[in-house]
Amino acid sequence: MSEKERVQDPDGRFSMVPPAGWSAAPDEEQGGLEVWREDEGIGTLHLISFDAEDDFPDPAEELYAFLEDRGVELEEDDVDDLPLEGGAELAVCEYEAEDEDEGDVTFWMVAVASAPGVMMFATYVAPAGEQEAERELVRQALGTLRLAAAEEDS
Repeated sequence: MSEKERVQDPDGRFSMVPPAGWSAAPDEEQGGLEVWREDEGIGTLHLISFDAEDDFPDPAEELYAFLEDRGVELEEDDVDDLPLEGGAELAVCEYEAEDEDEGDVTFWMVAVASAPGVMMFATYVAPAGEQEAERELVRQALGTLRLAAAEEDS
């Protein structure tokens, strides 16, 4: 992975290295960055960042709160905590959810990363049963995240 392959979000709060053969572009509708496989892609990874009110929010607590708001209940051992370069932390979980209207089942990988003054949310969505084609690539890409700590006011 070279630095020239590293992409940065439009707000400059994080950067990452997408998997080989994947594209990344700003998400004009929701903000943040979208990452997808160019040929025969299964799912889409969406990443968005925010200035954090806390100095260094706990990513696992933020992940549980985010999922609770959406009616998803997980056990503590369903979340993986991963250290990132530069002292940032990443909490990631996976689950499947059924669309009540359509009856389709969707695979979700949700991650929260934090560093002093910044927080990043990531969601990867794919049809359930097809996620294995990209699951590890998405996890590896999330492992390349670098968060930019919020600048101190002078």
